[in-house]
Amino acid sequence: MYWVPVYLKNTFWAGMSTTQRSESMNAFFDGYVHSRTTLKEFVDQFNNALRKKVENEMAADFHSFNCTVPCISHLPVEKKLQPVYTNSKFKEVESEVMGIIYSHCVVIKTEGAITTYQVNDQRVVEDGIKKSTLQAYFNEDECEAKCMCGLFEMRGIICRHILSIFAARDVQVFPEKYIMERWRKDIKRRYGLIRSSYDDLSGKPAASRYSGLIKLCYQVTTNACENEDNSLDMTQKLKAMNDIYTKSKPQATVASTHASIDAETGSSKKVLSPRVVRGKAPITDGRRIKPHRIGNIARHTRSCCFAVAWYTTKCYFSGELRMPWLSR
Repeated sequence: MYWVPVYLKNTFWAGMSTTQRSESMNAFFDGYVHSRTTLKEFVDQFNNALRKKVENEMAADFHSFNCTVPCISHLPVEKKLQPVYTNSKFKEVESEVMGIIYSHCVVIKTEGAITTYQVNDQRVVEDGIKKSTLQAYFNEDECEAKCMCGLFEMRGIICRHILSIFAARDVQVFPEKYIMERWRKDIKRRYGLIRSSYDDLSGKPAASRYSGLIKLCYQVTTNACENEDNSLDMTQKLKAMNDIYTKSKPQATVASTHASIDAETGSSKKVLSPRVVRGKAPITDGRRIKPHRIGNIARHTRSCCFAVAWYTTKCYFSGELRMPWLSR
């Protein structure tokens, strides 16, 4: 359903939209679940899959903090996002920066502080070069641009069309509104401080403090919400406390944030293969054959349907009960 994104250009999906209904699920459980997985195995492997996902995130964060992707231009967008974004997202930004070469913007009209542009774009596709024309708007007072392609609104990556307008307008300071917090390499994931089945957080002192503070906040919130004045008082005090703690918080470093990619994330469960059970022996002439004798008994061809078997059976064609070694 390639037409669906056309109607979702103004909805943020963080790049999660797929062409298949189960594509993302298959990628998540790849190597852990197959078509013959039992329910018990699925429960155990689900925890292992979650644990592996957390380990992969830690490894990617460690790589982003220690490896820097070089800039390919001198544009402000690259200088601003290089130390902030993760390596994978910064490469997506660089791909759009490269696209500026194939984008050309032309002014259509100007109404006050808002200028309308026509952007002619070229993209390399499987069967050659695809040309397209889009409209984009630039607000000079707010230093804000909006493109009809909807790449930033849908995936959170600023598009080449807006970047070409910024280059034409000589915007030297990249606007903060186009920096997505979720793509930052120093982002704090809340679920990393929550105890789960795959991570007991025994080696994380911050997780224990987080759990205690959450319980205390629940108690204070429950008492404060009963009264409007108490709610406003609590809100003001929490904002003031948050400002103080934010300013006094030490800057994140490689050593303090991710000292090792092998940090403890709980114990994984080893799932054993199902026990192999010997199947029941076949029956011949009303008696079950002992397993050690199966190889010594010659199989016969049925006289009715010419099928090979050891046993007396009801023929599928005639419906009669026959002995396979009887003559025709």
